[in-house]
Amino acid sequence: MARQKTAANRTTRQLRFADDRLFFGIAFLPTAIITATLVLLPIVFTLYLSLFQRNLLLPDATFIGVQNFIEAVKDPVFWIAFRNGIIYSFGTTIVSLLVGMIAALILNEQFFGRSLVRSAVLFPYIVPAIVVVFVWKFMFNSRGVINQGLASLGLVGEFVPWLGDQRFAMLTVILISSWTWFPFAAITLLAGLQNIPKAYYEAAALDGAGALQRFLSLTLPLLAPTIIVVILLRSIWAFRNFDMIFLLTGGGPVTATYILPILTYVEAFGKFRLGYASAVATSLMIFLSALALVYFRAYSTAKRLTHE
Repeated sequence: MARQKTAANRTTRQLRFADDRLFFGIAFLPTAIITATLVLLPIVFTLYLSLFQRNLLLPDATFIGVQNFIEAVKDPVFWIAFRNGIIYSFGTTIVSLLVGMIAALILNEQFFGRSLVRSAVLFPYIVPAIVVVFVWKFMFNSRGVINQGLASLGLVGEFVPWLGDQRFAMLTVILISSWTWFPFAAITLLAGLQNIPKAYYEAAALDGAGALQRFLSLTLPLLAPTIIVVILLRSIWAFRNFDMIFLLTGGGPVTATYILPILTYVEAFGKFRLGYASAVATSLMIFLSALALVYFRAYSTAKRLTHE
């Protein structure tokens, strides 16, 4: 009797599990279809186009295999754009991370109005890009408030066209982008800080460790997985960023801020070379995928060492 009851219970659980799987499968189906339509299909179509010589001004497409990729490798503009992308991605990631770390450490402390300040920190992140660009272009104008302030302090003898000078354009774009993105780093790192038990700091303080020692020996190692996530996401977002640089400089002056997404845009919608533009976009996707794999490996290692 007991054996029959156990078998009946097992059958009931199996049927319930099968019903749950069917329910979740049906519920997930619309999301899967939308994802495949909006994400996977464009990727597949881009890969397909990269193998053809396709020009919107010509009626037919010609299959040329990997010739578009070979042309990209031989194109000096491609490597200039790739180098600029590395500089921009590295610069904005480091500056955003450093400023975000400082902000997170401050916001993790107790002070009056902390909730209000935490909300205010998100302001640069939620402002539309076109508004950010308009305000900062006005401020970095040759007669803007930045030049006026530097001149009043005696730091510059003449007004500098920050976004129009090849020497300063990339630096200016990095600073503006970092201002926009540091709230992401700040909030993410703040969440990581709040997950660190305060007992660790109390024990370290009893052992005579100062604030700097506690930061170097406790905060940084325990925040390592979170820091890697911030670096991963920010570097990928920066390397494929288009709107900020395009609205600020259009890739100029000359090629000072010319990056791969802008090269893709110019080739596709300026020169109508869809095949070559698709090859550039595919190269960008392959590089970012490899970068993500490296970072995920680093994240797994940091997570394992943290738990040990």
